[in-house]
Amino acid sequence: MTEYKPLTPNFRQEINAGFDECMSELRECKPNPLVNAQIAAVETYRRIINGLPDGYPMPLAERKEKHI
Repeated sequence: MTEYKPLTPNFRQEINAGFDECMSELRECKPNPLVNAQIAAVETYRRIINGLPDGYPMPLAERKEKHI
């Protein structure tokens, strides 16, 4: 079952921090078409998230518990 969380300013900051972390990792790589495509994708995701209104229901990935 998919859970939803409203997009609040704090949640948006958390998402953007994740984008920043991903971008810093990608910027450490030698530029090539794969890296450039990933950078473009992250920038696009950031624009989409920042364009959504507060309260937008964000679907969260389902967490599967592992039993040992």
